Order: sequence, then structure tokens, then C-alpha cells
Amino acid sequence: MLNFIHKFLYLDIEKELFQKILIENCKKLPIKNIDAKAQKPFIDLVDKIIALKKDGKDSIKQETQIDELVYKLYDLTEEEIRIVENN
Repeated sequence: MLNFIHKFLYLDIEKELFQKILIENCKKLPIKNIDAKAQKPFIDLVDKIIALKKDGKDSIKQETQIDELVYKLYDLTEEEIRIVENN
């Protein structure tokens, strides 16, 4: 989701190659601070994804679960989720 925000707020959409990522713009990204308890579901899913990838297995289900956790974290509406997923 942060890639989406960065792309549409700070990058030249017409320019595909050699985009600059400026520190000033990164400081403006809406990054949520969450406690260790709230981080645990993300960590567990990432660990599961790493294990699945290591075994050559599919991790789409877990990646989708992470997406859903992020959407919930940022209180996105169904319309906002559609916009993010379609880009």
C-alpha cells in the first residue's frame, strides 16, 4: 500500500524508469506505529511465507491475509481497497 501512495503522490506516473525516491517524500508517508502485540500477526504470516517459499510452495493465501491486515490497520473502505488492488 505504501508503494501505491508513493507512486500516486510523489512519482511522475508518465516516467517508468529511474524514478527518484526522495527522503522528504518518504517522511510524509503515513506509516503506522503499532505495538508488539499488533505486529505479531504480521510477523507470524511473514514467517509462514518464508517457510512456504523455502519449500517451493505457494504463499498467496498468506500474502492476501497480510493485505487484509494492512487494510484494517489503515481503516480503508471497500472503495479504497478496490483502488489499491486495481493498481
